[in-house]
Amino acid sequence: MTTGQVKVGRPREFDEGEALDAAMAVFWAKGYHATSLADLMAATGLAKASLYGAFGDKHSLFATVLRRYVDQRVALMAADLGSSRSPAKALLSYLRRQAAEAVGGRGCLSANVALELLPGDDEIGEIVARHQQLTRDLIAGALDRMPKAPPSEVGARFVFAVVEGMWQQGRTLTDPAPLLAAAELTLRALR
Repeated sequence: MTTGQVKVGRPREFDEGEALDAAMAVFWAKGYHATSLADLMAATGLAKASLYGAFGDKHSLFATVLRRYVDQRVALMAADLGSSRSPAKALLSYLRRQAAEAVGGRGCLSANVALELLPGDDEIGEIVARHQQLTRDLIAGALDRMPKAPPSEVGARFVFAVVEGMWQQGRTLTDPAPLLAAAELTLRALR
């Protein structure tokens, strides 16, 4: 090799996004502590060396997965709340989607990990806090456009608490109807 040349390893032969989504599904289904390296290798189809080479250790992989989850959830929420519909209709759309998605037993990955790893894991705590803040900010933005809504910070915390409650209740429900009714009641309480 001559001066100035860089030795480059083999290029990755897998889709990083697909691998992260596969790892996310395992962490979401089993939780952080119950997910083993074997589970992650089976889900991603990657060998240990490839998995660690691409993402680092289990904790680093999980932090990357959680950041991806937060980005995905915030993008969906921004699409709901940033639409050209009236802010009340946009907020109701968001609440209805949350109610429908909550049914099925997995809960919110961010809320699940908060219960499993916090307090005690500063990196994960920062990611969860960022998710919560971004969520409240988007809700507050919709509330600021609603003439009779409560102060946006208080209202955003109220809506956030309702949504987190939907995700917890959804663990035991097979029909979203009760949560959809809660979504409607939440919107009425904000007007």
